[in-house]
Amino acid sequence: MPTTIRSSKDLGHALRRTRLKASMTQSDVAKRNGTKQNAISRIESGDMGRTVNLIFKVLGLLDLEIVIRPRSKSSADDIENLFP
Repeated sequence: MPTTIRSSKDLGHALRRTRLKASMTQSDVAKRNGTKQNAISRIESGDMGRTVNLIFKVLGLLDLEIVIRPRSKSSADDIENLFP
């Protein structure tokens, strides 16, 4: 089910819910991503820095939002069809 994201806090909450649904800890995500657990904690709390906050302000100004949904899976045939 798609999740509407309108702020860095919304994004952090969505990432946390998805991580928990996948039965992963912040440390698991950090290890697989090559970062530290406290960085994942900051992201999940919505503390993503000025650039991300600016992006959300611009999205709001343009009356846009981000929708998060599970990534679609494609086959090799799908990719070949992109380049006829």
